Amino acid sequence: MILSSEERGTGRLHGANLADAVRHVRESGYVILEDALPHTWVDAVGKAFEEASAECPPPEDGRGAVPIRYEDPFLDPFAVENPWGLQIIEAMMGDDFWSIFPYHTNTSWPGAGMQNIHRDTKHLFPDFPVALPPSLLIIHIPLVDFTDENGSTEVWPGSHLLIDSPEGTTPKNLAERAAGMPSVRTNMPAGSVLVRDMRIWHRGMPNRTRTIRTMLSIVYFRQFHRYPDHLVHMDEIPGVVLNRLPERAKRIYRYHPVT
Repeated sequence: MILSSEERGTGRLHGANLADAVRHVRESGYVILEDALPHTWVDAVGKAFEEASAECPPPEDGRGAVPIRYEDPFLDPFAVENPWGLQIIEAMMGDDFWSIFPYHTNTSWPGAGMQNIHRDTKHLFPDFPVALPPSLLIIHIPLVDFTDENGSTEVWPGSHLLIDSPEGTTPKNLAERAAGMPSVRTNMPAGSVLVRDMRIWHRGMPNRTRTIRTMLSIVYFRQFHRYPDHLVHMDEIPGVVLNRLPERAKRIYRYHPVT
């Protein structure tokens, strides 16, 4: 989807565009808002990522999560409360969703190979015969153009609605099932906003370039009556960091332990 100049200016999807975005996530499992963020912002975050990633040697398989720093530009509202992405999430999970710090990046270094097909999370009630509305949605913001050459993620549209037995989600079984289904590569310009149901089948593809391919990745949780009580295992974040966030972001991260 392409944002209108008015939607870019107001930070809001309007009318049919919001309905279409929600429909895409419900039916296909994801939606891409192409080239949504200012190039100057993407360049600034990209530079900050390069500094942060220099402290994280690449894993053996060439894929990993680089934690963000508790500083700008990683705490910018376009990241921690992306207006268009959260508008879609709010329409799908209500306004009482929440998240945790630190968010991270999904990063593929040069030479990274192909992942197995997988889901990031299982169905909330896997024995129920119908897929329920999402309980976790993720926002991805690519910091470089995602292409076939640098390993843009491959997804299987609609697979988030498939009900699996435990045996049905092994890498071998998913590969056999996916072979007969159409897939899509999430090619998109840097600064796009991708909202994804975390149950969708997907895999990272080989990075055949000489440069790092990365994106910011922030998970949002549907409010459940006991879930925040389970956050006692999380590392505490400094109160000064929380106080620097915009008011809406403070509410989103309200359950995270604070020093």
